[in-house]
Amino acid sequence: MHQGNERALPAASPAGELWRGSWVIFTKHMYKFVRNGQEVGGTLAAPLLLAATFGLGMERLVMPDAIAGLTYPSFLLPGIVAFTALSGAINAGMTILEEKIKGLLKEYMVAPIPRVSILLAATGSGLVKTLVQSLLMVLAAMLFGARLQTSPLGVATALVVLSAYVVAGVGFANAMALRSQSIGGYHVVLFLVNIPLLFLSSALYPLETLPAWMQGIALCNPTTYAVEGMRAALLGRSAIPLWVCLVLLVGVAWFFTGWSARTFRHKAA
Repeated sequence: MHQGNERALPAASPAGELWRGSWVIFTKHMYKFVRNGQEVGGTLAAPLLLAATFGLGMERLVMPDAIAGLTYPSFLLPGIVAFTALSGAINAGMTILEEKIKGLLKEYMVAPIPRVSILLAATGSGLVKTLVQSLLMVLAAMLFGARLQTSPLGVATALVVLSAYVVAGVGFANAMALRSQSIGGYHVVLFLVNIPLLFLSSALYPLETLPAWMQGIALCNPTTYAVEGMRAALLGRSAIPLWVCLVLLVGVAWFFTGWSARTFRHKAA
């Protein structure tokens, strides 16, 4: 016996435990995402259909003067990307809801990891998956005639705008998933939110051409600021200053992330 020579292993720091727990769950989510082609295809199907029908069908009806000299597919591109991000956020909430229904969430909670790492992993995986899907959508939209007028700095700025919007969407979706008791109920609620967020924004039409009542609603819609922010960064044209879009989206992301964290603590108690 050499008990006197044994040395206790140093305890992991709280930050290290948080990182370890988050990374394990994050990689599990990403592995499922890579192996599940239906999740990728299902998320991209509706935006692709929208790009094909609206982008090509409306191109000859929308005068370039009404959209700052852009082609309609180019004008529509940020809206399609925002719609893809919204769909991706809903799928991110589905991941945590499925784990809750299957009992995996309870297993995570009794594991020797900080509980906040569960929510951090769900948010991180939702962000990465949605950014990948959005990039694929940009490439697909360019095949339909969309053209970018930007620089590397503009692309980086657009990624910041999109990331803030996605984090807000994932936070909202996670909170709703934690409150939902069934997959059907979750989809009903998110469907009732998803469609108005798209159509009551400037995603499909110029903000200044909307009726006054619709402009008022659009200006209260985070999707409008995501779309206008990406238009400013990728196309050099926007109805709202870029800094306003960034500040508002960061605030919305902070609010919904906090809401999902409070919901998680309440459900985990």
